[in-house]
Amino acid sequence: MRRYGAALMAVGLLFALTATISAGADIPDLKGTWVIQATWIGSVKPNESPPPKLHPEKLGFHEVEFLLMIDQQEGFRFSGSRESSRKKETVSGVIGFDNQSVYMVDDDGMIFGKLISPDRMETIYLHVTKHHSIASREIMIRKR
Repeated sequence: MRRYGAALMAVGLLFALTATISAGADIPDLKGTWVIQATWIGSVKPNESPPPKLHPEKLGFHEVEFLLMIDQQEGFRFSGSRESSRKKETVSGVIGFDNQSVYMVDDDGMIFGKLISPDRMETIYLHVTKHHSIASREIMIRKR
């Protein structure tokens, strides 16, 4: 009876270990350079001081292309930078429990997205400062 119990416990432990290893294997690798095609709208907030020259002079309806570089990833956590011709910001993020949802923050905004394929993400970017607000719909395609 003791042998049966020990064998059953060993099999259970093996299943638990296998499930833990395979769950970690499902986490997608996001490292690389992603080209972002963004369509956004922005609005200016009344303020006494002029806004910094990091965004287009006129806020309104825009389309722009820029880059996301993810250079570090440890499991579901990752970091890198978002870069346009006007600005470079640090990005930190996590992959959701479903291994498809992606959540990121940059210096002054939040990004909520979904991994559609290994090389394509669809995201929503929300950006608020004391000078202006931006809401953007983005498609990110990894360069290979």
